[in-house]
Amino acid sequence: MLSQFSFVLAILFIGVRSEEPFARQQIQSYVSCRTDADCKKNSFCYGNDDDKYGKCKCNSGYELNNRNASFYECLPRVYLGDACEEDFQCQLVASNLAVCNQFKICDCSPESHKSDKMCFADIKLGEVCMVDQNCLLSDGQYAFCVAGICTCRKDETPSPDRTLCLGSRNLGEPCKSDKECLSVPNTRCLEKCVCDTTYTLSRNETECVKAATKFGDPCDFDGQCSKFLTDSVCNNGACGCLSHLHEYGSRCVRTKQIGQSCEKNEECIYKKEMNGNVRCENKKCMCLFGSNASGDCNIEKILDDNGKSVASGLITTKSLLFGVNILLCVIYFSQ
Repeated sequence: MLSQFSFVLAILFIGVRSEEPFARQQIQSYVSCRTDADCKKNSFCYGNDDDKYGKCKCNSGYELNNRNASFYECLPRVYLGDACEEDFQCQLVASNLAVCNQFKICDCSPESHKSDKMCFADIKLGEVCMVDQNCLLSDGQYAFCVAGICTCRKDETPSPDRTLCLGSRNLGEPCKSDKECLSVPNTRCLEKCVCDTTYTLSRNETECVKAATKFGDPCDFDGQCSKFLTDSVCNNGACGCLSHLHEYGSRCVRTKQIGQSCEKNEECIYKKEMNGNVRCENKKCMCLFGSNASGDCNIEKILDDNGKSVASGLITTKSLLFGVNILLCVIYFSQ
């Protein structure tokens, strides 16, 4: 127990140091001087006297970049968003997590974020933190740093990736925002937590499952099919219609054979190719272009899903004979 506590303290200490303003220990350069003229731009000779040399020191508002015993420069102290030349200029105010980026602008490093003109380390829920600002969530809100750990409110739970605090509302419970419902995937808030548009309640009504949008889509129970496919059922793991019904668009409708009584055209169109070739006329299913020897309706129109003609289908015997007669007449008169 003691070793774990020591480990947490060590981590916290590192966190504190990484977010404190950068402390410059060297207030003057290594370069000796007798007068201010011996020093570089934005600096003056400090500690000199008539009988001794001093050291060059930066003017107020400037910070020392002391590279070696013979070279130094005094750069202005800058803030996040300001122009810069070196990382340390940004770190003086914004913490060691600040950098002078590729565009020479002070910014927070990729593993940190900006808050109150400083950079704070990105800490996920459940990980060690120092302050609330460490616990930035993916929705832009902050969690709480409680006993050194990023923590959600009591009525919230962490998301699987630990970047968001999710509400703990169940399906059917009152809510004010979608976030309160997110503990159940694929939900939204409509005064109460409900399934998202393309989902439906599971069989036990505790989760939201994908609803079928076309016949043949996979399913586990009838409710997955009937949300968008009227009167459809789940049959052997796929959405379809009962035996006395057939698919028509996104509905299951009654199947009526040729000669049987009907109310609407779609009752007679139990095969796609019958569309445009069969009609409910005088409350009976009838072939528009006669029938063939097997009793099936002749197919003269082939329609797309929008009911538009796209090509000629099977040619009726009458049409074929008419075409042959025309051809014979042409041949006869051309001789």
